[in-house]
Amino acid sequence: MKTTLLLSVLCAVMAVAASVSCEGEICADDESCDSAGTACQCSSTTYKFERGVTPNVNLTCTGAKFNIQVSKCWLEKNGYDTSDVRLNSTDSTCLAGRKVVDGISELTLQRPLIASDCNTKAVLNATHVIYTNQLYIFGKTDPIRITNDAVLDISCAYPLNVNAKLNVTLHPVIGTTVINGPTANASYVAVMVAYTDNQYTIPLSDSDTLTVEDTIYLSVKVPDLDVNSFKLKVVNIYASATNSSDQKYYLLKNGCAGSDVPPDQLTVESNGVGIESRFPMKVFKISNSNTVYLYADLALCTTDCTTTCGSLAKDASSPDIAGRVSIFLDATENNYYLDTSSASGFSMPWTLPALIFSWILMKLM
Repeated sequence: MKTTLLLSVLCAVMAVAASVSCEGEICADDESCDSAGTACQCSSTTYKFERGVTPNVNLTCTGAKFNIQVSKCWLEKNGYDTSDVRLNSTDSTCLAGRKVVDGISELTLQRPLIASDCNTKAVLNATHVIYTNQLYIFGKTDPIRITNDAVLDISCAYPLNVNAKLNVTLHPVIGTTVINGPTANASYVAVMVAYTDNQYTIPLSDSDTLTVEDTIYLSVKVPDLDVNSFKLKVVNIYASATNSSDQKYYLLKNGCAGSDVPPDQLTVESNGVGIESRFPMKVFKISNSNTVYLYADLALCTTDCTTTCGSLAKDASSPDIAGRVSIFLDATENNYYLDTSSASGFSMPWTLPALIFSWILMKLM
């Protein structure tokens, strides 16, 4: 009995010692309070200096994010500056911050898989979309420099799961977004592809030229969406001559053909019944404007959310919008311009008289 009691006391003491508090901050197992008792500092004996060894970065690709962890105290022991560990961007949101993970002081960073976020790039091949970036870990220079900077390539790959194999010789423009599902506890990456054929097998490339009245075939898909739990619906698609959307020309409104354009401008082939929505669409131009902005609203439904269209019966209700996509084109330019500045939507370029749509990716985690 006494032995058991003694062990319990020792365990309690060890637990307190392992969770040292410095003015409210809990130190990790590989840290201790500084001499002033005001801040956690790395223990000098936990790690050893290892010349020429690359930092060991733990990268996971869950929740449609880069999830990065690297030992803060190991970096300090090996001459790295832990105040400036970042992705390939000077934006403060791309900096890693200290967090105690399983008792260890880690530098952690989570960023969404969005093209242009922290200068993340998206690359497409026949089977996957691959998000790439670089993690910069700089050598400490004060008082002396003993370690070179480390630049580590990181990547997350997601399967497209499309039925038709993509032609990898094409060079489609890629845009991405991350939105939450109806339960707000899951993230999605989605893919939107513009095809040149009605079988949805030949993707449109950035070298294709399309003129007004040409037809393209739009596919919006959530490859890994659980079709038994959720359905994808494109609620609205509208165009504007300005980015303020003061004047909207609806191609699709609440799942039905918009009244601002001819009925055959955009046709609903399938929408709100599964993980993919399909729309044949005729290329068009807004008069008296060199710039066209296109907006699309997406929703995820927990049941079938098809819309009954017609002059006598139209659904009055609409599912909550989960995200909005915005694209624009400067018609005076001959090159394609991709706008991925908004993290709340996905973006695609088009040209007038040429029209190009991009890929948009969403993955449930």
